[in-house]
Amino acid sequence: MLKDCDIRNIFIEELKKNNPQYDLRIIEEMAVCDGDARVDIAVINDILHGYEIKSDADTLERLSLQQKCYDRTFDKISIIVGEKFKDKIDSYIPEHWGIYVITKNNDKFKIKRKRSAKTNKNIDASALLELLWKEEIVSLLKNAGIKGLSGKNRRILRKIAEENISLIQIKNFTRKTLKNRKNWRI
Repeated sequence: MLKDCDIRNIFIEELKKNNPQYDLRIIEEMAVCDGDARVDIAVINDILHGYEIKSDADTLERLSLQQKCYDRTFDKISIIVGEKFKDKIDSYIPEHWGIYVITKNNDKFKIKRKRSAKTNKNIDASALLELLWKEEIVSLLKNAGIKGLSGKNRRILRKIAEENISLIQIKNFTRKTLKNRKNWRI
């Protein structure tokens, strides 16, 4: 029976091996939606791709909440499952989610893409802004020429950004900021 840590390690190694030409930032256990959910693996490059792991030891109880949060946040989302869920996971997730199945045979692991992730059209500016630190939001707002920011808390700054900056600008800024962030820990 494959456990979360087995699947995670195998999949991250596969991501690195198959994408040497890209400067990927891989973050494990990234909080989204102000901490309402944590994605197992987030890959940040030109897009944000969230990967949720459901091992053979897991249940699907939290998946509906996770789905709502991931759909608000990630450009693409994929789920990685073991044998237990491989035949039924399709009915639990939206059509735009990708599906990977990991199996083990004689101490060898095999990763198979069952379905490719499609572009998610449900991204919400507020969910992206929730990923940013206060100083990062201030930087976004200052770059847009918005003044009068001192003394405002993070929630108010996010609201100002939502009202004054386009979703595409917020997406691009968030991707670039997360990819280049130092001292990471959300």
